[in-house]
Amino acid sequence: MRRSTRIVTGAVGVALLASAVAVPAEAATKPGAKCSRAGITVHVGNADLRCMKKAGKLVWVKLASPAGSGGGSGGSAGPSGANTGIASSASIPKVIQNWGLALAPYDAATGRAGVMQIAGVTPPTFGNASDDALYRHIVGLYGEEVRGSREAQTVFIAPLGTAVISMVDGTVCDLPTLYSNDYSVRVAPTGTACSGTAAPILFEHEHLISPTVKVGDKVRAGQQLGVVSDYNPHWKAKGMGVLDVGVFYSKNDNSGRPWHACPSNFLDPSKKDALLSTLASIQNAWIAQRGDASLYNLSAQNPVGCVTSDDITDSNKGTQ
Repeated sequence: MRRSTRIVTGAVGVALLASAVAVPAEAATKPGAKCSRAGITVHVGNADLRCMKKAGKLVWVKLASPAGSGGGSGGSAGPSGANTGIASSASIPKVIQNWGLALAPYDAATGRAGVMQIAGVTPPTFGNASDDALYRHIVGLYGEEVRGSREAQTVFIAPLGTAVISMVDGTVCDLPTLYSNDYSVRVAPTGTACSGTAAPILFEHEHLISPTVKVGDKVRAGQQLGVVSDYNPHWKAKGMGVLDVGVFYSKNDNSGRPWHACPSNFLDPSKKDALLSTLASIQNAWIAQRGDASLYNLSAQNPVGCVTSDDITDSNKGTQ
């Protein structure tokens, strides 16, 4: 479960869920269990469940294959039952051209890193170290461990109203409504076909509002997809929104398990150095802004943005 969806324990978590779409407690959110609103997608572990009508009842359905679930990003089998996943993340093309936001190296004169505000931003605080720790970063890194789970996406905090842009050229395969009453735009890169609303490789732009695209649209890297979500009430009170970006894939092992890989490993070679430099500059600027050198350890990231080189599956434990 992503950092932004994982904050569901303790007092802070209760407040967060209460402010979003009311969904059953995570323990009851499992395939076959009752749900209340068709079309809502939630992430449990790192699997996708969608509320769908089956036999006249609304129940949670795991998006494990286009044939069995009616589509979704968790599939590894095509409509004919043929295996359509990939052997490993080594087969994912290196095509990311931006971070899902129009970022640039931090500029001390403006206090910004492109569209991302750094200077003057203060994270929410709650008077206890456990909850405060969940909000201490302005960029949440892939593979970072939070309360025993690994972050499967890269999380950006940006001003409300900031445009979310496509990381890649490709096709919008899926645009589910999330538990948080916002959206995820999942783009299959050029050369990867959608099968229903699934594909073996999807570049995820998760937690956005006011989407400007629909399923089936062809998009170009840099094209606006929506704006950052205001679903997190604590960041919203600070004038900030949330965006998670991720690289999803399904393996050709017929397991139906969803996998994520670190986005920093799939950057367009012509833009890789600039993108990694920008991400490093944002971390260094946040360290300086907060006066806390413990916030990020760039020497432990390989490449920048990846706390682990492992791919992450539905247990949110790093495994290859």
